[in-house]
Amino acid sequence: MQKNNLNQDNTGDSFTWVGIFRAENALQANIIKGLLESAGIQCELQGEMLQGALGEIPFEQTGVEVRVYAIKERQAREILVNYQQVKQSAPDWVCPTCSELNGSTFEICWSCGTVKNDESE
Repeated sequence: MQKNNLNQDNTGDSFTWVGIFRAENALQANIIKGLLESAGIQCELQGEMLQGALGEIPFEQTGVEVRVYAIKERQAREILVNYQQVKQSAPDWVCPTCSELNGSTFEICWSCGTVKNDESE
């Protein structure tokens, strides 16, 4: 007589966490997390707390991994591709207040806090 295992996962691997992006730091990981969550994709960050241990442990072990359920992996990867294309094509901009050069992903000047506008590019 065969017993049914009540702990057996009948859903397959659809609801296991899959790493889709390895961020250099917690800020970048949270930007990706926000993009995914705004598209309705649940995600988690793994290794975010290790950022505080930088120097105590090797740099390559302090990256933050963005993870999604396997069932949402394809949709999440499409969002990442779009994000990376926009990030690469957007120009850096010069702050109209302090003339500081800011990276394309900054919406606020890192030096003085001025919000980016259309004339800043």
